[in-house]
Amino acid sequence: DSGYMTRAAFLADNAMHRVGMHGGAVIPLTLAFGCNVPAIMSVRLLHSRRERIIASFLVTMVPCSARTVIIAGIVAGFVGIGAAFSVYAIVFALIVLTGLVLSRITPGEQFGMIMEMVPLRRPDTRLVMRKAWMRLSEFLFIAMPLLLVGSVVLGLLEFFGIMAIFEGFVEPYTMALLGLPGYSATALIFGILRKEMAFETLAILAGTADLGAVLSSLQLYIFAVVTVLFIPCLATITVLLREVGSRITLAVTIYTVALGLFIGGLMYRILA
Repeated sequence: DSGYMTRAAFLADNAMHRVGMHGGAVIPLTLAFGCNVPAIMSVRLLHSRRERIIASFLVTMVPCSARTVIIAGIVAGFVGIGAAFSVYAIVFALIVLTGLVLSRITPGEQFGMIMEMVPLRRPDTRLVMRKAWMRLSEFLFIAMPLLLVGSVVLGLLEFFGIMAIFEGFVEPYTMALLGLPGYSATALIFGILRKEMAFETLAILAGTADLGAVLSSLQLYIFAVVTVLFIPCLATITVLLREVGSRITLAVTIYTVALGLFIGGLMYRILA
């Protein structure tokens, strides 16, 4: 609204070129801190398919507001502020590394940046409030029903014993790979609907909101790292399908799942 983002794009151009994109890519990457969905929609502004592919991978790795809930609610709340910042450090390092690798293996030509420099202006208060309401209403009318429905589904699965069967099946694998109980896998799956649902689901399955009483600091840290890196939420996947197609969406999904499990397993073996 203020016209600053075009200036930020010019300032970031050199850095973005190192990961195979021009400075305009800073716009979707910045938007992703709020929500990955509008960030993915904005990759269409990039000039080439090569840049859109790279940006799609990187945007889905940026910690959105829902992932920040995981980091703040689990890591900062039960492990410590320093540990929460370390999660961000790990994620940002992986974003840079992923960008460097993709810039070398993604086919296509890298273009320079041509962008109109709009004048700086005072943001319109009514427009800002309207956008804020759009974000808030998305949570109230989309996320809240999902949270409620998810809680009901969890209760039914637990009542009929299906949850116990699933958790008993996956627990040997989650314990061996990540040092986490079987119900953490259920929380990760429900986190695909909305990332913050992973936190709520974990608390429901653990039987308490005081997760520090049932899980160790290491387990909480590993769960947060895996959740933040894990497959994007359902809304992001839907938008990815529309913007970059099924093949790239599948590649992003497989990569984020594999990366989350690999980094989680690596951290478990380093810190255990």
